Order: sequence, then structure tokens, then C-alpha cells
Amino acid sequence: MIRHAFLTFSILISAAVLGEGATPAYKPTEVFLFNCGATSDKIDDSGRNWTVENRKILPSNSENASFLADASYQESGVPQVPYMEARIFRSDFTYSFPVTPGWKFLRLYFYPTKYGSYAADSFFSVTVNSFTLLQNFSAHLTVNASKSKSLIKEFIIPVKQTMNLTFKPSLNSLAFVNGVEIVSMPDGFYSKGGFDDNLINVGREVDFKINNSTAFETFHRRNIGGQMVPGVSDTGMFRPWFPDEDYEVEGVVVSVPDAKINYTDKTPAYVAPEDVYATSRSMGLLNKDPSLNLQRNMTWHFTVDAEYTYLVRLHFFETTLEVNGINQRVFSIFIGKQEAMKEMDVIRLSGGSQNPVYIDFRVSVGSENGMRPDLRLDLHPLADTGASVY
Repeated sequence: MIRHAFLTFSILISAAVLGEGATPAYKPTEVFLFNCGATSDKIDDSGRNWTVENRKILPSNSENASFLADASYQESGVPQVPYMEARIFRSDFTYSFPVTPGWKFLRLYFYPTKYGSYAADSFFSVTVNSFTLLQNFSAHLTVNASKSKSLIKEFIIPVKQTMNLTFKPSLNSLAFVNGVEIVSMPDGFYSKGGFDDNLINVGREVDFKINNSTAFETFHRRNIGGQMVPGVSDTGMFRPWFPDEDYEVEGVVVSVPDAKINYTDKTPAYVAPEDVYATSRSMGLLNKDPSLNLQRNMTWHFTVDAEYTYLVRLHFFETTLEVNGINQRVFSIFIGKQEAMKEMDVIRLSGGSQNPVYIDFRVSVGSENGMRPDLRLDLHPLADTGASVY
């Protein structure tokens, strides 16, 4: 399975005013929200309706293989829906979701707490069709290693007709889940590559192609320089975008209000929400001595799991009036300390100062630095191209 890190980088990104070439947000053909273990439908804090699990998706042995339970208490910051009820699995348990063919978002919601006499500190595995998504997984340990009390695991799965989601308790253990979300997505949205239909294979000469034998787990999706963008503010796929404020990145946060975004067929409006294009980080456009920037990088360190391959998607949008032609702002992109793109010129690549672009990279992460290494991303300005802005 390929894991992917969604990293949204926007060089002086502009705000939410669409240009004449704007395309509409994505309207999903399928949105399923199941409040697992609940006995009635409920509305969450964002206004979305979570339904009970209907019999069509449950296995014939559901009563023997599982039971319903309520959380013993609700910790601060944990929403009521879908986290206060759970389905607990005694043995292997398979949901069968009838869906149309294509790629789907699958989000699993976990709140590891006490449910009656059961404490949700067990280990279990999760599979979908032929893909193993989680192996000997502990929601309890995962939450303890984070700042949150609840957890959402997001996957992107190719499905032919039915999504068979199986929970497998480990030996002498149980499994549980609080909520299951399934959302459709545009054809080829992650499998075809970036706006130019290419997936750059970092460290290798041959570009990489993704087919239906690949599944993804989302590791990071960041709104660079901006605030949290909740899923309901996304462009139809309910993707949450988190700020990058925890990464101690050099550079200044820049906001350019009232700029127009000229979306195109290559970069439709659903690629990223407007709020993501409201802020960015810059090395300092108005630095009195811009040459000082040549001695610096903008660097992010993203913790990942070793021995996996990652898809890194970067978004760029050049809107500042001072940068309106090619060779004015040129920089190199390094991923995992390897050169991913020698010369990145947003104007040249996008064809205009108000056209957004996004680029996909594939990079493998080994275990030479441990099993939880950092995937490093560096942006470094170039001077030998005649660039004048950093």
C-alpha cells in the first residue's frame, strides 16, 4: 500500500475570489455516514446526518460477532457524534457497502475509551477487499502519541463494486469502531498524477504510474500558513486541512486578499478549497537584502512510517503583482533530501500569474533512520536563473 502525505504549498497564495475560468466544486455521487453502534440517526456539530447501520450492510452473524456499547464518559474536545456509541467486535466482522466502481475516501472514526466493561485498548486489523489497511493496530496507543483524544484514519481505496470492510480482533482481544464514512471522488483525482498528469518519481529517472492495485493512507494534509479548514468547508470531498504552525518553519505568513483564482480544466476548483488559497509562507518578499535568502531554505519535517512509499502533492499559486513573468521567482524542491524538481517556476508552469497548479511526487522512505523517521521537504531559491524574488 502506498501512503500519501498531502502537503499544500502555495507561494503567495491568494484569497477566495474566483476568476472567469472557475470550475465548480465537486458534487459527490456517494456520501455514507454510519454512526456505528447507534440506535437512531443523529446530526453532528457540522450539521451532517449520521445514520444507523442498516441490515443490508451487516453480516448475517452480526449479533453473535459484535455488540453495541455507549462510551462511559465524554472527554473535553470529543464530539458527541459519532464518538459516543461504538460497535464492539468479538470476532471477524465484515461490513458490505454497495458502491459504484471507482476510487473512494474511507474514513474510520475511533474514540478509545471505556465502553461499559470493555476498555478500548485492544489490538486489531482492518482490511478492505484485498487491501490490509491496519495491522495489529491500537487506537489507544495512537491517540496517546498525539494531542487528540479521538482519531480519524483516512484511506483512498479503488473499488469495483462492493466495499467489504473487515475488522479482525487480535488474539485474546476485541475490535471496535465508532463511525464509518465513505465519499466518492473525481475520476483519477489521485491516480493520474498532478495537473500535468505526471507523477514524478523522486530519485529515479522514470515517472511512476498508479493503478487499481494501489491503496492510500493519508498521513498529512496541511494548509500552509493558514488556519484549520474543516471537512465541511472542503470542495465536496470533506477533506480536513490542518495548519502547519507546529512545524517551526522559517519565513513569513503572507495573505493576498481579493485576488482572482483562474481555475482551469487542468486544475479544477475542487482540487483545493478556497480557504487554502488564502495564505502562504514566503522567505520574505520585501527583504532589504534578498540575497540573504539564497543562504536559507524553507523546511518542513513530517513524521512518517518507514518502509513505505509516499505520494506528496504540492499546490502553488503565484499572484503577487511583483511576480508576473517567468524567471522572476525560481526555486528547487527537495523531498527526503533528494532533488525532486530542479527549477520550479510557477508562472512558467501554470501559464499565468493567477493560475493554480499542483504537482505530485512519489518518494520511498527507508528504515535507516528508524521506523518513525521524518520526511523532509525543502524549498530553496535559485539565483543562476536570474530570479529576483525569493
